Amino acid sequence: MSYFIQTIGSGILTGLIYALLGLCIVLIYKASGAFNFAIGQFMVIGSYLFYTMFVAFNLPLPIALPLGLLTAGGMGALIERITIRPLLGKDPILMTKVTLGLYLFLSAFLNFALNYTGSPGWQPLNLPDITLESGDILYLSERIWAGILSLLTFGLVMVALYRTRWGLAIRAVSENQVKAMAFGINARFILLIIWAISAGCIAVAGIMISDFGVLSASAAPVGFRALPVVIIGGIDSIGGALIAGLIIGIFESLVFAYIEPMGLIGFKDVSTYIMMLIVLFIRPYGLFGTARIERV
Repeated sequence: MSYFIQTIGSGILTGLIYALLGLCIVLIYKASGAFNFAIGQFMVIGSYLFYTMFVAFNLPLPIALPLGLLTAGGMGALIERITIRPLLGKDPILMTKVTLGLYLFLSAFLNFALNYTGSPGWQPLNLPDITLESGDILYLSERIWAGILSLLTFGLVMVALYRTRWGLAIRAVSENQVKAMAFGINARFILLIIWAISAGCIAVAGIMISDFGVLSASAAPVGFRALPVVIIGGIDSIGGALIAGLIIGIFESLVFAYIEPMGLIGFKDVSTYIMMLIVLFIRPYGLFGTARIERV
C-alpha cells in the first residue's frame, strides 16, 4: 500500500509540471488558434536565462528568479513581435507552421550560442528542505517544490485571467479577436502579453525540471509531454490542462512502477500517447474541450 501511495504522489507532483506546460499551449491557442511546437526550446532557454542570473551573475534567488522570468517573458514577447504578429488575421495554421520553424531555429541557435558562451552553470536552488518521509513513503524536497511552484504559477495565471481587467481583455481576445477589437481592445498588444506570460510560465517549468539536476539543450523534448495534456484535456480548456496533467502524471507513474518491471522497458514514454489516441477516438475535442459544429 505504501508503494502505491508513493507512486500516486510522485505522479501528482510530476503531473503539476505537465499541467503548467499544457497551460502555456492552451493560452496561445485560445488567443490565436496556433499550436506552439517550440515549447521545449522556450523551456530550455528560459531556464538558461534564469541560471545566467543565478549562477553566472551570482544574484540571490529572490532577485534572480523574477529577473529571469521577466527576461524569459521579454524573449516570448520579442518572438511574437517578429514572427507571429505579421500573420495576424491569416489562417492560424500559418502561425503553427512558424512555431515548427521556431523549434528548429531555436534548437540550432541554442547549440550555436552554447558553443561560444558555454553553459551558465548549475547549482541547486537551495529552497527550504520540505522532504516528506513517513515509513516507506519518501517525497524529496525538490519534487515537492516543483509541484508547489507549478501549482502556484498556474493559480496566479488563473487569478490574473479571471480577477483583473487585463485578464478580461485577454479572455475577450481569446473568444473573438475581431469583436474584441470592435470594442476598442488592442488585440495585437494582448497577444504579445499572452506570449510573454506563456514564455514566463514555461520558464518556471524549465527551472523546476533543471533543479532535478538536468540542465542541457537535450532537455527540450520534455516540452512535448504537454502534447498529450492538451489533447486529452481539450486544447482550449484551461481547467482541462490541469486535470489532464494530473491524469497523465499519475498514469505514467503507475506504468513505470507496475508495467515496466514486467519487462516493458520504456513503455512509460509510449503509454501516454496510446492514452491520447484512445481519448481522440472517443472524444475528438478532449475531455473538456469545446465541440465545434460546422454547418454547411
